[in-house]
Amino acid sequence: MVKLDMMKSPKKNILSFFLAAVIFSGTVHAGVYGSQQLLPAGHWIYDALFILNSQTGKTSLADNAPLSAAEIKMHLDEIPYDKLSYAGRILCEQVREFFSEKEFAVRFGPAFFGFNLVLNPELLYKSNTEIPWTFGTDYTGGGNYGAESGFWSNKLAEPFITLPIYLGFSDLFFIETDPIFAKSYWGMTTDWNFTNIAYDFNDFEFLWPKTAYGSVGKAFDKWGFNIHIAKQGLQIGRTQTGSIIYNSTFQTDAYVQLNLYSPHVKYNMDTVQIQKNKFMYLHSLEIAPFKWLKAGIVEGMLINAPFEFRFLNPLMIMHSFGAWTEYMTEAEDKYYGEAHVCAYMGIHVDIVPCKYLRIYGLYAQNEIQSAIELESETGRAMPDSLGGQLGFELTIPDNKHNGWWVGTLEGIYTTPFLYMKQGADWSLYRERYNMQSNGSTPLCSWIGTPFGPDCIGFQARAGYTQMRKWSAEMDYLFVAHGTNSFGLFGRSVEINGVKYYTYYPSVLYKLQHEGALDDNGNSVGLSAEEAEEIARKYSLTGTVQFTNQITLKGSYSFNDHMTLGGQATYSFIFNNNNEAGNFQHGVELALAFTYSIF
Repeated sequence: MVKLDMMKSPKKNILSFFLAAVIFSGTVHAGVYGSQQLLPAGHWIYDALFILNSQTGKTSLADNAPLSAAEIKMHLDEIPYDKLSYAGRILCEQVREFFSEKEFAVRFGPAFFGFNLVLNPELLYKSNTEIPWTFGTDYTGGGNYGAESGFWSNKLAEPFITLPIYLGFSDLFFIETDPIFAKSYWGMTTDWNFTNIAYDFNDFEFLWPKTAYGSVGKAFDKWGFNIHIAKQGLQIGRTQTGSIIYNSTFQTDAYVQLNLYSPHVKYNMDTVQIQKNKFMYLHSLEIAPFKWLKAGIVEGMLINAPFEFRFLNPLMIMHSFGAWTEYMTEAEDKYYGEAHVCAYMGIHVDIVPCKYLRIYGLYAQNEIQSAIELESETGRAMPDSLGGQLGFELTIPDNKHNGWWVGTLEGIYTTPFLYMKQGADWSLYRERYNMQSNGSTPLCSWIGTPFGPDCIGFQARAGYTQMRKWSAEMDYLFVAHGTNSFGLFGRSVEINGVKYYTYYPSVLYKLQHEGALDDNGNSVGLSAEEAEEIARKYSLTGTVQFTNQITLKGSYSFNDHMTLGGQATYSFIFNNNNEAGNFQHGVELALAFTYSIF
């Protein structure tokens, strides 16, 4: 039996229903299709859930993304409704309404099919061509690479047209894919760009869809599981400037996640294919032993080699495999010491000392030298690669107008070699193929913070929102960035026709120690003292670029389908492009109108 569902509308045949949906779409309220549908990072539901938990002075294990609708509803049921303020109860009802109402769907018994159409035309303006767009920079100098920051302007810099397509079976299985008509990163970040509409074939985004996944799972009383495979968009931790451990801006070919969840304990196992023969295996465990405390640990390994089953052991500490000795050639052992492997660890903690206030910290590392290792010249030439985030988030209800005052302050620090190992092929980054600009500007992304290594910064934010109606806020961002970033991966030398990377201090020491000569007969490398000076340095490198950005942004929703958003950013940068004395300043404007049929 074929059945069409639409809230507040009679059942009709397929053609007449589709026409009615297009003409009268302003009366349709969007919800979710099924329990295993995944909500992406940045969805308003995550903000709403955080505010509701903050109202009652509790933490939540719902800070990662994407999460299934079933898992989010479980956390929603854990919130004590009677302890919410008046504004909190209104918001809680909005969230419950979102999950209770059904999207438009064609149903064949337990199976269903649905779709949507989202239009997002945008106008852009930038006054100074020497300053990159805020949505296309990692705040470092140099123009030989690109980086989609996904932090500052991602919510506005969306594709012009998105056509989500949904398939599902009961509340057990769900598939979504989002074909797009969009302008590519390189078209969006040209100095003369003024819109996200691709009017030149060379600017058309050909790698699509960016969002696609299949999800299967089941929710029980107080626990559940979900297994899904997706292209990208994984995020660990709730932050303001992007998670230092694993951020949704990390571009990957695919990942598979096993997620076991309950209100107080959560376990994830992720297998991420970054590129061909570049896999990352992660185990994550989170606990909330008290209502005011949540803590989690992430442990894993990147292997620059084909997929292996042994790293799927759910609670095996992957560092204990000793894999860093197993993938090297004899020459790589000589100059690198270890190759094609990168161990990784992250820790994140949330504390809610009182209602309305959240304090959080995140820590990430891929290399740290022990006291024993520092006794050797090679060990002292290995840099400690780590970073941390510390933040405060305050939400105060406005019961008179059902709104929320929001204030945040977040600081971040990364050492010069965070996310980096001896070679680019096993460092924690991704470089995407670039067809439009003939490979001259590869598009790169770090696994964690879009700022990357070698930075110190903070962001302050103050604003007001009536959820799903309107919002206004003011942000200030400061980032001091040294010279270490994606550009380092271009440094190499050829020895006997084989390329070796030469940006890592321990490699430079080994090259000189072994008396290596490049193919032109020149000696290469650094002395032990020179390599140690670079490796043991925790301050920013080279000429430091100081970026300052003041942003005013806001949005207004006319109804559940039409939203107008805009922002204005004033940037002033000292030592722009890491060039001493190069001061630049300018304004960036963005205006976007979003229309969704359902």
